[in-house]
Amino acid sequence: MPSPALISRRFYLRVRVPKDLLKIAPGRTIHLPVDGVWRPVKVGSAVKLSLETSDATAAKRRFGEAYAALGQAWEAMRSVPAALTHKQMLALAGEIRGAFVSAFDDEPGAVKMWANVLVKNQRATAGHSHPLKISTPETIALDMEKRFGSFVDIKLAQKGLSISPEQRPVLLQYVAQALDDAAVVNMAKADGDYSNSGATAKYPDFVPTGTNSQITTKPKQQTASALTFTSVIDEEVRRRSAGKDAVPMRDATVNKFRSAADGFRIFRGSDDATMVTAREADDWKQSMLREGKLSNNSIKQRLQNLRTVLQWARQHSLGELYATGNPLDIVKAPAFQTVASDARTYTMDEAATVLLAARQQAEPELRWLPWMCAYTGARINELAQLTPRDFFTVGDDWYFRLTTAGGKTLKTKASERVVPIHPALVQEGLIAYIGTFPPEGEKRLFHVWSTQAVQRWVREKVGLTRKELAPSHGWRHLFEDLCMNGGMTDAARSYITGRATGKSSEGYGKSQAMLPGLADQMRKVPAIPLKKKRDA
Repeated sequence: MPSPALISRRFYLRVRVPKDLLKIAPGRTIHLPVDGVWRPVKVGSAVKLSLETSDATAAKRRFGEAYAALGQAWEAMRSVPAALTHKQMLALAGEIRGAFVSAFDDEPGAVKMWANVLVKNQRATAGHSHPLKISTPETIALDMEKRFGSFVDIKLAQKGLSISPEQRPVLLQYVAQALDDAAVVNMAKADGDYSNSGATAKYPDFVPTGTNSQITTKPKQQTASALTFTSVIDEEVRRRSAGKDAVPMRDATVNKFRSAADGFRIFRGSDDATMVTAREADDWKQSMLREGKLSNNSIKQRLQNLRTVLQWARQHSLGELYATGNPLDIVKAPAFQTVASDARTYTMDEAATVLLAARQQAEPELRWLPWMCAYTGARINELAQLTPRDFFTVGDDWYFRLTTAGGKTLKTKASERVVPIHPALVQEGLIAYIGTFPPEGEKRLFHVWSTQAVQRWVREKVGLTRKELAPSHGWRHLFEDLCMNGGMTDAARSYITGRATGKSSEGYGKSQAMLPGLADQMRKVPAIPLKKKRDA
């Protein structure tokens, strides 16, 4: 195998094009990984790519990774373009979505950033990336390629695939939709909402053509030398999914562990999960601290996640691996400063400002979701899924159900609940608004983008720009404080807000006999004083 070439104190991959590809390879752009980052490189009579290091050991490791990918690229050029099925294209798009969700899990950035991503994605899919150009099939194709083409190229390179020109626009469309999904998830995380959107479940696993999926997913007995971080995580996922009443691991949780393991693998230069040392883990920690790209809290989470993966490896081997203990047990996590809960919460003046501004809005999501968040403590994405059929009465009191029925998603099993409607919401006219829909209607009351729309409106129109404030999740904190102020019992507060406590009192609201008592508890919550009117 060739070796890294030292050019001007930097190491490079420099490999000649195979003779049988000299007529078709030059001029093409391929993608190769350098330290885990896929980079474009234009093929000439040779492929030349900087390995971004002057360290010989690191260069050797990076060269091996890039050279293996280059071999796949040569084979893809030699092969007949793959005829991907609809399912395979969706699976590839889902992998790209998963990578974006995982990459920003610890530090999702700002809500506004993801709102801008959605706008740019929409412009590309409509062929309006340039505001002065008229949308035509040609501009759409060009804009889609510019916006999403590199993601497709990298994913195909990772799989060692080439596809026909006829299939590329279809795959681009699936990838565009998947990246919209990823942007919505990351926007919610940026606003403090890490609940499961459920969107991951619609993307199938990628199975290469000619592969029996039942065989590939069957668990294998791993030898010690073959035990990788990936195989440990895969085995844990399989175990948690086994059995009639299993509770599978959520996709977002799986991605969190994969992200930590991948980061350590790239730093360490090996995927071997059997020989990890505390020194290696501590060196990884110090490297992340020196780079300064992640918060100390994120670094702590990555160490904890890696420790969990190694603990699974110990459990799967029945203690044969790491018999003396988990090597990360003695690696001290970095200290960090936390954002106080009250800083993320609305002040009473801020709450009044938003509620008064909401009264002036015509759009249902802006008119009602802030009020419903304020007086229920529910997560905004839970409320955004409600249909008229979810509302009902017992005696003189109104309630609504938060459930997973009808394709809805909730954070946990404890999130399924019945919520009494606060008198302030009745007085504000919520029930009258619900009455404008057919009583058994399945149409959702609010638009699918309502969560993001409300967040942008609070920041950009109402003008609450305080950095620490969580525009959606801040209502949840405020409601719990109002519950305490009004004397609501802990059991009722936990149930109404969907927080699991593990206590038998979580039976609140599980039958109609208990609902009147729950409504009595809700009436104890004081109304938010509205001092003055402010237009938005």
